[in-house]
Amino acid sequence: MSNDLTIFDVANFFLKIVDRDSGSTITPLKLQKILYYAQGYYLAYYDKELFKEDFQAWAHGPANEEIYYKYKDYGFNLIPSPNEELPEIDNSICMFLSDIWQTFGIYDGKYLEDQTHKEKPWIEARKGYIPGEKCNVIISKKSMKEFL
Repeated sequence: MSNDLTIFDVANFFLKIVDRDSGSTITPLKLQKILYYAQGYYLAYYDKELFKEDFQAWAHGPANEEIYYKYKDYGFNLIPSPNEELPEIDNSICMFLSDIWQTFGIYDGKYLEDQTHKEKPWIEARKGYIPGEKCNVIISKKSMKEFL
């Protein structure tokens, strides 16, 4: 079983578990925040990263540049379920990710963005930047772990 997950593996997991038939949705903004919280809580609970990729303190909250470019064409629209197969993911990680989805998936991206704007890791990384200003400062995994 793979312990070498990428942010794209985790993104595909979340995109596949969205219960679209019951009205659940996921946009690029929401996906970014769910991935951020998954990484932060994994760091806090297990003292190791879920995936290697970093988040930057963008104007609309924590964002990963590679995820942004992969899904930017969806804009504010819903992302469909991916066609590609998921890699084999350890059952304990699947359960962890399902818990993250149950906790945060009920919210829309804008609500999650607003939440991250109140949290120390994003605030500290954006220190010296005015609201709306472009910022590519990496949110440290240490600050994520300590906050969450």
